[in-house]
Amino acid sequence: MEELIEKAKGGDKEAFVNLMLLLEKDLYKIAKLRLGNNDDIYDAVQKTILIAFKSIKSLKKPQYFKTWIIKILINETNNIYRQNSKRKIVPFEEIENVDAINTLSNIENVEELVDFNFICKNLKYEDRAIIALYYIENFTDKEIGKVLKLKEKTVTTKRIRAKQKIRDIIEKGVKV
Repeated sequence: MEELIEKAKGGDKEAFVNLMLLLEKDLYKIAKLRLGNNDDIYDAVQKTILIAFKSIKSLKKPQYFKTWIIKILINETNNIYRQNSKRKIVPFEEIENVDAINTLSNIENVEELVDFNFICKNLKYEDRAIIALYYIENFTDKEIGKVLKLKEKTVTTKRIRAKQKIRDIIEKGVKV
């Protein structure tokens, strides 16, 4: 991946596209946990890619590329989240992603998807990000701290508390 990053920094558009293809699922998953609406998710990912393309030459250390681009994505999701919080509330039925559920062939997958979304919706915005980056993207607490502009110990504490909230949600099946 570092070779692709170096080529992209040198202006190789094809290398940049290949980098984005490698990261597209990760970017989508993170944006999905931070935003509920597919249009907003795609907007955040698209803006992230544009910003990264325009400023990749400023990336100092290629080994931190993924952290760098996720930080851009989180900033974009925060912007969209703030914009949406100023708008009127849309009923759940209008934002429910029925197509994603219909494409799943196994009923267990649907149950897992619903459970995961239910759990995530009951966590604070920042806690969802920490859980996603730690468990889905395998970031360390230190890396998450850099992305979210938090101290490493704060991330560790918030992650442990979020994990406990998830346990409580699973055990009680209600909002904590």
